[in-house]
Amino acid sequence: MPITREQWIEVESVVDEFWDMKMKEKKDFNAMLYNVQDSDKSQENHLGIGALGQMSPWKGTVSYQEFVKGFDKGYRHAKYSSGIQFEEEIFRFNEYNKIEQRSRQLLDAVYKTLQAHGVSTFNNAFDDTFAGPDEVALCADDHPYSPTDSSTQSNAFDLSLTMANLKTVFNAMTQFKDDKGDLIFVMPNVLLTGIEYREEAMKICGPKASNLEPFTGDNDANIYGDMTYIYHPLITGKKWFLIDKDLMANYLYWYNARVPKIATDGDFDTEVMKFKVVGMWSYGFDTWPWIAGSNAD
Repeated sequence: MPITREQWIEVESVVDEFWDMKMKEKKDFNAMLYNVQDSDKSQENHLGIGALGQMSPWKGTVSYQEFVKGFDKGYRHAKYSSGIQFEEEIFRFNEYNKIEQRSRQLLDAVYKTLQAHGVSTFNNAFDDTFAGPDEVALCADDHPYSPTDSSTQSNAFDLSLTMANLKTVFNAMTQFKDDKGDLIFVMPNVLLTGIEYREEAMKICGPKASNLEPFTGDNDANIYGDMTYIYHPLITGKKWFLIDKDLMANYLYWYNARVPKIATDGDFDTEVMKFKVVGMWSYGFDTWPWIAGSNAD
C-alpha cells in the first residue's frame, strides 16, 4: 500500500526533531573560536582603519586625530547543499531504522563540513595561498604595519610545544605593535592544538593542571595555569597557536547567511521523500595580532 500523507508528515516531524536534538549535542568548535553572526547581505565588508595614537597634552582645545586607512576585508558568502531520499518501500516493509541511519549520516556530513571549514583558517595559517587582507598568511614573518608602511612584524614560529617555547611565543605576542608603533597590549589566554600536542597542552594548562610548573621537578609556579586550552581534532600536524580571546572576537568572523537546516518535500509520483540541507556562509579574519602560530612539522 502506498505511503499516506499522514505518514509523510510523521516522518518529517521525526527527522526534524532528530536533527535539532543531535546537532545540539555536537561540539561546535566554530562557536568557540569565531565571532559568529547572521548576515542578510550577499557579502559583508569590513573597512580597515588604523589605530589612534596616544593622547596629546592639553593646549586649550581637544586634539583631534585622523584614522589612517587599514586593510579591507570582504566576506563573500558561498552556498552548500546535501540531501537524502526515503523510498516508499521503507514504510511498506517497516524498515524505519533506515530513516534514522540516513538522517544521522546527513547530519554528520553537514557537521563535518562546518567544522572542516572553520578549522581551515588554522590549518592554512602558514600558507600564503590563503593570505589575509595584508596579502600574507595569517601566521607569517612579514606582516606589514599598514598599507603605506612596509615595515614588518612576525607571528610565525617553528617551535615544538614546551614550556620554554610557550614562553618565547607568549613574550613575542606582548610586543606586537599597531601601525602607530604603540604596543597593542596583546594578552594571550588560549592555547589551541591538535592531537600531536594534546598531552603537552593538557599538562601546561589543562583542566587538571597543577599549580606547579610542568615538565620539571622544581616547585616553580605554573604561570600559565589559568590559560584556556582548546583541543581541535581536525588541526593537522604539529601546529599550535596562542590566542588573545578578546582580540580574536574582534577580528575572526563567521557569517551565516543561511544556517544549515533540514527541509523536506515528498514526491507522490515517484513515491520518494526527499530531505535537503542548504547553507550559506563565509568566514575569515580581518587582521592577525590576535594570534601567533608555531608549525614544528
